[in-house]
Amino acid sequence: MVKAVQLSELRQAVNAMRATAALGTASFTDPVLTGGVAVKATHVQELRTALAAARAAPGLAAVAFTDPTLTAGTTTVRAVHVQDLRTAVK
Repeated sequence: MVKAVQLSELRQAVNAMRATAALGTASFTDPVLTGGVAVKATHVQELRTALAAARAAPGLAAVAFTDPTLTAGTTTVRAVHVQDLRTAVK
């Protein structure tokens, strides 16, 4: 099960990359994720979008995600989604 704290940590890492690339911080639908918040496909997709901009700015390659299509309300967030993001954050 993916935990809210995992996405919160990734948000911080992605925003650090965005700052290095002279981009503003990303805004998220649910700005504060706590232990009681269910992690949704929307949360992962927002991170992917913010990360894509952070990687594109300095010319880093786009990320090929294991499960490239996430559908809100349908896709169950899995550990592989978090791992893909962790691997892509540099």
